[in-house]
Amino acid sequence: YMTEKIGGVEGTRLDDDFMEMEKKTDVTCELVEELQLKTREYLQPNPTARAKMAAVKGISKLSGQAKASTYPQPEGVLGECMSTYGRKLGEDSVFAQALIEAGESLKQMADNKYALDDNVKQNFLEPLHHLQTKDLKEVMHHR
Repeated sequence: YMTEKIGGVEGTRLDDDFMEMEKKTDVTCELVEELQLKTREYLQPNPTARAKMAAVKGISKLSGQAKASTYPQPEGVLGECMSTYGRKLGEDSVFAQALIEAGESLKQMADNKYALDDNVKQNFLEPLHHLQTKDLKEVMHHR
């Protein structure tokens, strides 16, 4: 290496295949690290973040602002991670295709959980809240 620097000789050129393998190795290292983090989050969602989102939602209701952003479903976060790194690895790889497919499935699960949350709020929690704040309150008042 030193003789190349001093003598002005051109350094050894790396093969394009080697460069491609180097990129894939870097992406795989990032993938493994990110996948471990997102999988842990999926298995044990952060209750502090959920509480913070609930507080922000309550404050936005009080101030009359638009609907606050919803809590990101861990399935969606993990699915996005898998899809992103699957595309980075290149879709010619079977591993990358599996990551993309699993990621898309997890994102569909997250969409279904959002729909379930909305359905439960609209068809169960809101009627109960209405019953508590209107009807039961009136009955208790006339007791």
